[in-house]
This record gives sequence, C-alpha cells and structure tokens, in this order.
Amino acid sequence: MEDAVSGPIEQVLPGAAEVPFSHIADALARSRDPGMRTTPPRTLTATVVAVCSRERLEAAARTIATLGKDTAVRAILVCEGTETRPKSFVSDDTVAIESLRPIFINNAVAALRLSSLPTLVWWSGCSHDLLDDLARLADRMVLDDPDPFGIWKRAAGFFGHAAFSDLRWTRLTRWRTLMAHFFDIPQVRDATPRFDRLEIKGSDDAAAALYGAWLTGALGRDRAIKVKVTPGTAGLFLEEVRLGNDNECLTLRLAPGGTCVVTSATVNNHRDVQRTVSMGDRSDSALLAEELRIRVRDKAFELAVEKVILQSSRS
Repeated sequence: MEDAVSGPIEQVLPGAAEVPFSHIADALARSRDPGMRTTPPRTLTATVVAVCSRERLEAAARTIATLGKDTAVRAILVCEGTETRPKSFVSDDTVAIESLRPIFINNAVAALRLSSLPTLVWWSGCSHDLLDDLARLADRMVLDDPDPFGIWKRAAGFFGHAAFSDLRWTRLTRWRTLMAHFFDIPQVRDATPRFDRLEIKGSDDAAAALYGAWLTGALGRDRAIKVKVTPGTAGLFLEEVRLGNDNECLTLRLAPGGTCVVTSATVNNHRDVQRTVSMGDRSDSALLAEELRIRVRDKAFELAVEKVILQSSRS
C-alpha cells in the first residue's frame, strides 16, 4: 500500500508516495504510464544520482527535485545513514531514499539507474569509502565536499575509470572562460611572459587553489608566477582574480549584487578594455545540468587537481 508522504521529503517532492524499495521499479513504471499522467512522459536521457550526508539532505533533495523537473533525467537521491530498510519515495521520475547504510548504497544505485543511459553521480559530502564503488558505476562523478582535499586525493586514483569533475570546478567555468578570452588579444599573449603574479580573492580556499593550479598550468608558467590567495570580504565563493605585473593586469571582478563579472585588461601597446558579463544561473541544479552535457574526461580538471594535491603534500 502506497502512502502519501508527510514530512521533509513532501516539501521538496510534492505528491511523492512512500513505497517499499522492492516496489520502486513498479512505481516508476506506473508514473510513466500516459494514462496516469496529465502530460505525456518524457524520453529520459540519463540517470542523475545524488548521494549525500544527512546534513545535506534537504538541500540535495531540493536540487534533485528541480533537476528532475527541468531536465529529462531519472533523478535518484540517496541519503547516507544507518538503516538497512529505509523509507523510500517516488514522485514521477524522481526517487528519494532516506538514511541508507553505506554498505547498501552501491547496490541501490545499481538497481535503480537506467543501465542503458549515462549515469552521473553527484557525491555530496558523504563517506569517502563510498567513492570506490560509485566510481565504478558512474559515467561521470561530480564531487562536492566542504573540505575536498582528501576526496580529491582519493578520486585521483580513479581518473582512468570514470570522468570526474567537482561542483567547484563547474562554478569556476565562467571565471576560467573569461580569463581565457583575454588571450584572444595578441597584445595580451605578448605580455604573458612578463606576468609574474596571480592574486585570487574569495572565501573558498579550495576553489582558489584549483583556479590557480589551472591558470598557471595552462600558461605553462607554474614556477614563474607567484600565486597569492586572500580571504574575501563578503563571504562569496570568488570575488576577484588579478593576473599581471607592476604595470600590466588582467582583472576579473564580481560586480555588486553578484550576478555579473566586470572584466578589464591593461597591457602594453593596447587600449584599456572593459566589459560586464552575466554570471548566469549558478544554482546547484543548473551546474549539474551543465555537467550532464559533458560526456568525456576533463583533463584540465584532472591536471589541476593533481597539481593541488602535489602542492598540499609539499606544504
């Protein structure tokens, strides 16, 4: 007997029904029956699995609910916990499982994913031991840990088995793209050998380290450019990036309000240029949707992570 849900899951999965785990497949099949829906079922393109800690359950559930509504995916949320027979819920193409013991999570994901379609796993701050088995199931692993250095080190050993990314890396995409656009200017390329410092201002030290490793590596000037990271003043993810020397500078600065980035370039033999660019939707669901469009390994991310790991081991 399926019961209507009352509680936190109902708040983020309206209309969700509680079902035994063994009945989830049947419930999903019924939810896709055109005779039981007001709109025709969508053709699914992937499975997105969120595996999260208890502390992140509500935020992860809201993200998965939004992703399941806005994209043609089977969305699965598994919360790490202590239960061998936890509560499970189904709403359209979205499944939520509360407080499942880690030893059973791999089997649950294997049973519920659409094996004929790509599987993206959003690993949201749970036990590091889960990474090994999930990396073998996933086509893409998107990491998301408050203190990621330990899980990055573990993930590096699986780079050859699955395509890895990190939600921090996805949040840095616009910042990386805007910096790369500077180098379309011939005078900026000419100035590159003269650049000797990179200053990054923001509240996320791991993101700053990742950005610094990526940029100095992309320029081929790891040892020639001194990287300085300073805390942000507004508690924002990233506030400003400055690459240059005493007289020349490429700057990316978050505009007031946090929705745009102001870019400016001052280099020899070129007029100063400045423009303002929208940051776009930076919600977790939008970032995961970006990751769904990527089907191959991100070598730039892998190299940046390996460099950060090496730097941290030396410090």
